[in-house]
Amino acid sequence: MNPSREDAVTGADIVVGIIVVIGLLVVVHYLLGSPLTANHDGGIIPNFIEASADALITDGDVYGFADNGGPYEGITVAEGPTNPERMGAVSLSLRLMGGEMGGVNMETADVRISAKEHIEGLRYSGNMPLERPNWTVASRSHVNAGEQADNDLIIEPGEIFTILVYPAEGLSPETVFSVQIQNGKGAPYTITRRVPGAIKTVMDLNAL
Repeated sequence: MNPSREDAVTGADIVVGIIVVIGLLVVVHYLLGSPLTANHDGGIIPNFIEASADALITDGDVYGFADNGGPYEGITVAEGPTNPERMGAVSLSLRLMGGEMGGVNMETADVRISAKEHIEGLRYSGNMPLERPNWTVASRSHVNAGEQADNDLIIEPGEIFTILVYPAEGLSPETVFSVQIQNGKGAPYTITRRVPGAIKTVMDLNAL
């Protein structure tokens, strides 16, 4: 074979190889974000696998707290009118149901508390002390020992978010209320509980 032709073929192979590698990197970056960094928020796949709130389940019991100015679940709340004879805050731990591979973005979720035909929308706040009416993430954990949840607002497989719901006013004893979380096009996550007849500092709302 002509040496110059052999060199030309080899050079063409190298050029084709470079083009293929660049093409693969472009595709990976488009789908998942940059493969060279830990930040994959820019890709399109995470948006496609975002789960709706109906993928959420409660992990453990739901707790209520007397409207005494806190702190609640370690969260300091802003000073303001209180009424210890009412329930002032609710905490619940959320995770994805088994087998769910998406993630629920709580940053864009619509969180509401309703009672006696009154519905109140709550906004997320990461500012402390916590103002009314808002909700926040009190703590993050993981179902697997030794693993930790990411420090973001997306509930991913295995992660447990304990959220604190802090409405504008406390709820009176024996009031039936619901906490609803809507995210995406699916059905909302909803829990319904009753405020105990006797208000205590901390109340297990699953024990009624």
